[in-house]
Parts: sequence; C-alpha cells; structure tokens
Amino acid sequence: MQKLRFPRLPLDIFPEAPAPPAPLLRAPALLLGRRDFLKGVAALLAALTVPVTGFRRAYAAVRGRFFTKDEFATLEALCDRILPPDPPPGQDPGARDLGAATYIERLLTAFDRPVPLIFAGGPFSNRNPFPDNDTGTASRRRPRDTFRRFIRLTRWQQLRWQAELLGSDHVAGAAFNDAAAGGPLPGLRQMYRDGLQTVDTTARQMAGLPFAQLSTDQQDVILRTLDRMVFKPDPRRGMSFIDVLIQHTLEGCFSLPEYGGNADGRGWAIIGLEGDDQPLGYSIFSRAKNGYNERPDHPMSTRNPDELAGPRPLSAEGAGIQSSIMTFATEVSKFFGE
Repeated sequence: MQKLRFPRLPLDIFPEAPAPPAPLLRAPALLLGRRDFLKGVAALLAALTVPVTGFRRAYAAVRGRFFTKDEFATLEALCDRILPPDPPPGQDPGARDLGAATYIERLLTAFDRPVPLIFAGGPFSNRNPFPDNDTGTASRRRPRDTFRRFIRLTRWQQLRWQAELLGSDHVAGAAFNDAAAGGPLPGLRQMYRDGLQTVDTTARQMAGLPFAQLSTDQQDVILRTLDRMVFKPDPRRGMSFIDVLIQHTLEGCFSLPEYGGNADGRGWAIIGLEGDDQPLGYSIFSRAKNGYNERPDHPMSTRNPDELAGPRPLSAEGAGIQSSIMTFATEVSKFFGE
C-alpha cells in the first residue's frame, strides 16, 4: 500500500497540538553541527525502535498480554469512540469501561492457554441461585460459574480459529483453500498490530500526539480520515480493520462477561437485557403445594411490577439493535424470495 503523508491540520481543529519539542542534548550539537547531529540522532532512534518495541512485546507476553501498554491504550481509545459513554460521565459506560479492549486481547491470545478461550462452557454462571423446590423459592446456593470452563475445540475448529488469528499461511494445513479464495487469510493478530500502528502514526502526523492522548473530537476526525482514505476491506473477509474493530467492540460490550468484556453485565443493562436467568428461571416448582410459584419480580401470568402502567420501552440502543435485526431479516427474506 502506498505510504500516505497526512498534513498537519489547522490549530482551530486541533487546539491541543503541542509546540515543537525543544532540541535535545545541546552540547553535542555544538560540536557536531546541527545537521550532522540531527542525522546521528535519527539513525540512533531508528536503530533503537525495533529492539525497544520487541522488548515491550516480550514483556507483555510474559504477563500474558498481547498488546504493549501503548497499543492497549490506543485500542481502548478506539473502542470508546465506537461506543462512547453517555454524558454526564457515569450515566452509561462506554466500551472502555465495559472492557471491550480486554475482550479483544483475550480473543487474540485465545491459544496461549491449554484450552483455547473460544467457546465458553456452561450450563450455568454464578449470576443466579438454584431454586429451592421444597418451598418454591430461590435458595441460598449458587452454582459454580462453569462458563469460565471453556470447551476443547475439535481438530477442525482449532485449525480454523488458528488460521483466523495467525493467518492461514502461518498454520500448517490451513492454506488448502487459499488459492481458490484469492490468497492467504490475514491473521487478526497482525491486523491489529498494523492497524494500531497506523492509527498512532496518523495521529502523530496530524496532531502531534498519540491517539490516546487526543481529545475525543480530534480522535473522531482521525478515525473518519483513516476509514475513508486508508483502511480498505480485506478481500478474504470483506472487512476493513475498522469493520473488524467495530464487530469485536460490540461483541466485547454485550457478550458473556466470561469472555473478558461486558463488565459486571453493565453492557446488558444499557440495552435492557437481564442476561442469563438460569438455574433459577421464572417459575419455581414447589413440592409443598405440588405446583409452581411465580417469581414476584417476574410473574408469568401478570405484568412485571415495573410494567404495570404499560410495557417498559427499549432503550435507544436497544431500539436501534431491534431495528437493525428487523431490517436484516427483511432483506434476507427478499433475497430468498420469501
């Protein structure tokens, strides 16, 4: 891809752009001459870039991480622009507080553990208690969170997911379809490495600071510029880096917390979902009366206590998701002529 150079935008767009840094190491500059000294510093910095970056990534790997500290900060800032917090602060969390970046990192490091973190187990989490069937009420006992025990993959599932994360040309036996599909499947790990580096490089060129240190307005300008000019769909996936990032951010905000995101189930609360309700359920069998008791907070035969005046409306986010589902279903039915 052709290397693009982004012009610095006017200061009224980026009011926080810093002044040029003061010259470093003034005494050697006097001895060598300004031009020779700057050439020497540039060569030194270029030589140090690879080992320093390599050291940071090695240090991150030792701690069970994929991203360096700077990469993770950039990723968190990007996720927060996809699902920003609602004003005022603290009303509804954004993707950063929901842990979307942690979800993405756990996905990219799924095979760093004996059982890959791809499919959560079950059948129960620890979020609801067992029913007491003697009395027909909720008991004090809660199940273990077996969603945290991930399921071992079949041979073909493992091959497919390794190709997704590492690239089909980096996994033995995964390149059988590359020729027919038009080339290797790029790995998500490298896509994120390259994408985050491009975002930070562009931010420095346009605003003089890393992406994570810019204001949200500045970040939005840069993100729109990159989406329009730089990040193009991958032929194999049909998705650009921004498309993949959006998908993974939403997964991280609204999937089971055991995958690393949706902190404390707060993502579900944003769109009006309660999450998993088993093993308690909504009606509980009672041996004492040989019948079922309805939960007072979720009766089966009458309205919920908080909906006596009428159905509780969906949140704006929930209504948007419902509309998207209906639109998608309508288009699919048109495609198949139903």
